[in-house]
Amino acid sequence: MAECAFHPGVETNVRCAECERPICPKDMVSTPVGYKCRECARPAKSALHFVKPRQWALGVVAGLSAGVGGGILLGWVLRFGSWFAYIGLGILVGEAVRRGTGGHRTPGVTALAAACAAFGAFVGGLEIVGMAMASVAAAFYLSYSRR
Repeated sequence: MAECAFHPGVETNVRCAECERPICPKDMVSTPVGYKCRECARPAKSALHFVKPRQWALGVVAGLSAGVGGGILLGWVLRFGSWFAYIGLGILVGEAVRRGTGGHRTPGVTALAAACAAFGAFVGGLEIVGMAMASVAAAFYLSYSRR
């Protein structure tokens, strides 16, 4: 008989269905494919919910570039104050942040997009309503986009 990989001295005939290590009843976790050890039975983190530092940096650069560029275009060049323009700025920033982070849509990425949209509207000299509309549009776009 083999000894448990986690509790030396405890004999067992059961092995983990994934890693093949011997496991005792204290370490068994029942899964649809058989018993697994506690390490293998942990749910894996989704790749969409783990943003690497490089992706964060690219998201910040993309969001600030789109936000500041769009804010300057709306506020200084066009002097355009339509609500649709503010919403368009938010969607533009949301898409830029989403692409910059590699398609991630975590709450942190959503907050980053909202902050970049508000900052871009602020730099462009848009009023508070414009900043709020742009940031909310960016947040909603990222939260509900299906790509």
